[in-house]
Amino acid sequence: MKKALIDSIFLIFLLFGISCQKQSIKIESILQNVETVIEQHPDSALILLEEITNPQSLKKSSYYWYCLLQIQAKDKSYQDITSDTLIFSIQKYYDNNNDLERAALASFYCGRILQGKKQYDKAIETYLDAEKYSEQTNNTNLKGLLQSSIGSIYYEQLIFNKAIVHYRQAENFFHSAENYKNEIIMNNSIGNCLLIQEETDSAFIYYYQALALADKYKFKHEQAGVREGLGVAYREIEDWTNAEKFIKEAWIFTKDSLEKAQLSYNLACLFEQMGKKDSAIHYIQKSLTFIADNMDNYLAANIYETWSAIEERAQNYQSALDKYKLYSDYVALIFDENRNRSVIEVENKYNYQLIENKNKQLLIERQKALLFSLLLLLVLVVFILILYQRSIQNERKLKETEQKVSQMKKLARNFNEKEKSYRNILLRHFDILKKAALLEGYLNEDEKKKGKQLLRKFNEVVYGEKNLNWNLLYETLNKLTSDFFVQLKNELPQLDELEFRICCLLAVDFNNTEIAIILNYSINTINIKRSAIRKKLGIKAFGNIRDFLNTTLKTKLPQLNRNSSQ
Repeated sequence: MKKALIDSIFLIFLLFGISCQKQSIKIESILQNVETVIEQHPDSALILLEEITNPQSLKKSSYYWYCLLQIQAKDKSYQDITSDTLIFSIQKYYDNNNDLERAALASFYCGRILQGKKQYDKAIETYLDAEKYSEQTNNTNLKGLLQSSIGSIYYEQLIFNKAIVHYRQAENFFHSAENYKNEIIMNNSIGNCLLIQEETDSAFIYYYQALALADKYKFKHEQAGVREGLGVAYREIEDWTNAEKFIKEAWIFTKDSLEKAQLSYNLACLFEQMGKKDSAIHYIQKSLTFIADNMDNYLAANIYETWSAIEERAQNYQSALDKYKLYSDYVALIFDENRNRSVIEVENKYNYQLIENKNKQLLIERQKALLFSLLLLLVLVVFILILYQRSIQNERKLKETEQKVSQMKKLARNFNEKEKSYRNILLRHFDILKKAALLEGYLNEDEKKKGKQLLRKFNEVVYGEKNLNWNLLYETLNKLTSDFFVQLKNELPQLDELEFRICCLLAVDFNNTEIAIILNYSINTINIKRSAIRKKLGIKAFGNIRDFLNTTLKTKLPQLNRNSSQ
């Protein structure tokens, strides 16, 4: 029974553990897949992350990994991450756990959030901290991202010389990491800085390096983007031929309608600067057709602002006013869009907090239920163990009682009322014949099978009468033996009354079972008491107490009518 209970409990915990382990393995697998695709396909990474339901219920290590990957995927997908301030706690977590790789990545995104909030000084400090982590890792690509981000801060603050220094460091890191797309972006960024500083020849060297890399590795998006950038650069220096050439070349490498709309708008700007009004309006109208099904409010606002300026210069004031009104409408839409986005972000953060609190409450309730179940199971186990223990004790008592009944019958058969031995005197005082007869009459075979009845009736018959009068017994025995038991008492003063009685019974050849019957103790208790007597008398373990009394003490033991069986 006991083993079956233990096996059941073990099975419950094993199944619970296997269930948790399977869930954990599934989540770990999803996160690993996300980490694999996130660099090249951040949109796909976000879709994979959406497969994880209730991420707040994950264990801390998995949840923080999930959040880090989500922020990374959102940033690479050009989504706003400035509200994802949990990244600061994530960075501290990885720092405390000495996970340098993820601590460096988390530090980088802490900087990205600060940069997005235009807290440039704090952002640079954070990037420099991230740089310390990255120096202890082999993540060359991350080192490039850090230098690129620092460069972009200086670019936004119009500190182009410093921006170029960091862009060049980033370019070297991206080249070492074989991240050629980012290397192309860095060449383009350096070219932009040099062009603004009117270092035209140097700027075009970097533009053409970017173009060569894009064509070499056939990155279509970059092939279109670099050519568009070159066209705009040539437009700024009023090289109309090359400007038109590269913008039209970019068209070949793109299939995206918004990108084609942007290219058409750049051509419109080019022709407007060249004074070709009709061509400019043609490409403006073409641009609008590309964004008809996928409206971009920012691009639409720019288009109508430019169109209004063209009509105004042509003195078509009514048309210019109409276009300017459309421009104003799109600016208003942009304003509403930004305001709604802010409201949605706040609402999402609030909803996220509500969901997180609800999940925490559910988790607490689930843990309480589990704890209550475990407590109930523990109480049940303890109760069953107590019953089991009692069953063993009752079984032991029953076997001992059966042994005592058998011994009582044996004593009754061997009892001789005429014999004046010490043993018979003791048995006469114990009323052995009457008690044995009563047991024989009370206990039939059916009752013997019922343990409780056997125990109850044995105790009722044997011990239900008045107790054995030991003082009267000592007096009777001493009269027959010239005060033998008085002398024995004087020789063994270190023994208590129960121990002395046991010695008396041993002296007249009673065995353990018989002594247990007369004294109303279990056989095991008598064995323990005999060990205590040996210790007090200095008898070696398992030594014969009667032999000790016979050889060591001055008192001579009574002669026995049968061999000692102790």
